Amino acid sequence: MHTHLGDMEEATGADLPPPPPEGPSATGEPPETGRFTARFQEASRTLWVIAAAVLGRRTDVEDVLQEAAIIGLRKMSDFQEGTSFAAWMGGIVRNVARNHARKRRRRQTSESDPRTLDLVQTARPQAQAVPGFDRQGHLGVDQGVFDDRVLRALNTLEETARACLLLRTLREMSYREISLLLGIPEGTAMSHVHRARMAMRSILGAPGE
Repeated sequence: MHTHLGDMEEATGADLPPPPPEGPSATGEPPETGRFTARFQEASRTLWVIAAAVLGRRTDVEDVLQEAAIIGLRKMSDFQEGTSFAAWMGGIVRNVARNHARKRRRRQTSESDPRTLDLVQTARPQAQAVPGFDRQGHLGVDQGVFDDRVLRALNTLEETARACLLLRTLREMSYREISLLLGIPEGTAMSHVHRARMAMRSILGAPGE
């Protein structure tokens, strides 16, 4: 399935530097850092989707990826060569994203105070455009934005189901790839995607369809 990802493709990894060459750099950068950067760059679009799935929105994704990259580089000695870097790094991204989500919920609880709610609402930035889904839960080729209904529908999904749906739809991953990435059985990944699409269809479908 060919999809037009629009600015989502441009957003993933846009702020990451190009991978440096092997060997010490002109600044004395160790080769391990160069290898990590190259691998992170290669996996960046998938990691972007994982972070967005946990957060349930695009906001804060870049902050999550930058923080996760720092942690990943520090823990690079824990990575086992021959295994999936995206899966290993994806676990770090999920943990960082969950921490950000918890902090956001605490902020939102504080913002619900009537004395600050009006100020928060007026100060909150507008959501940025990202691709949308059709009523069958598939990414629309020409649809340019998530409207409020689609965002609400996505956020009714459990985190893992949302990640499976987005990885399948946006990254066109096989169920085996999703299972390895998220550490779940292949059949579970398939079930999550099927039920997530049914849920999206149920919520977004017009009456009588």
